[in-house]
Amino acid sequence: MTENKIVELEIRKGIAYITINRPKAMNALNPETVAQLDEQFSAAEKDASVRGIVFQGAGKAFVAGADIKFFLDNIKNNRLEDTEAFTRKGHDLLLRIENCAVPTIALLDGLSLGGGSEMALACQAIVATPDGCLGFPETSIGIFPGLGGMIRSARQIGTDLAKYYVFTGKMIKANDAADLGLFTRLVAPEEVEAAIEDLCSDSTDLDKYRDRKLPDRFAGKAATCSKENVSLLLKGEKPAGVADEVAEKTAKIISVKAPLALKLANELIDAQHKVSIPEAIELELSKLHYIFSTEDALAGLASVGQKPPQYKGK
Repeated sequence: MTENKIVELEIRKGIAYITINRPKAMNALNPETVAQLDEQFSAAEKDASVRGIVFQGAGKAFVAGADIKFFLDNIKNNRLEDTEAFTRKGHDLLLRIENCAVPTIALLDGLSLGGGSEMALACQAIVATPDGCLGFPETSIGIFPGLGGMIRSARQIGTDLAKYYVFTGKMIKANDAADLGLFTRLVAPEEVEAAIEDLCSDSTDLDKYRDRKLPDRFAGKAATCSKENVSLLLKGEKPAGVADEVAEKTAKIISVKAPLALKLANELIDAQHKVSIPEAIELELSKLHYIFSTEDALAGLASVGQKPPQYKGK
């Protein structure tokens, strides 16, 4: 049987372009996709002529998360070990991408959600057009970001602001992502190749975990998810010490999220920030079986494309 080729590798001028070609599925990650990503990345990594590796998605999306049907089937058929194995393989691949000897670049020219945003953040750099964005919708479907997105975002923008984006699921649009330092370069579509060439030729801008001062306009969002305010939000109360409009809006958004997913995301972000990335990954993996075994996870994942569920917190 011929393998369904959904990840393609092309080398141009010493730069490897790895394209996920599942446009009808918005390039969602499943075991086959991750296996082919690993294969093509390994081929590019071993090629001595390659001086940079770019990941991109075919169609309108970079990667719109993981394949929900795969997760649902595993829950319904009592195969959570398959979800755990898939996630561990994903983590292993993303760590290799993060620590690659040549620059690894995510090209965001469209939607990026969940596992796609986590894959982008694992790259050493992100080149985006104004259509590029990042987002973590997981707490609205009963789970938490499980491929290192909490780890890598918190190390760049701080735990409070990372919690805000994970808890609310708010999209981080291109200008905001660039101002936060999550996007290495924000360019017009016709400037993408030049930006990639520049990053592959000069690694100066590849320290994504550098210290940075966040723009003042994000202070209110971060404050809503301070340690004290997270305690209030998890009890269904408004955060204190921020503008009333922001407090009410944030509390309303979070009130419809899965409470167990929020609680675990909060605990994990705090714990992960104190240890190395490999140790943080193990912390994340240690909670995976539990979260996917909850009633909230089944209800949330089954609700995708339908009416949002009423979460029971169990």
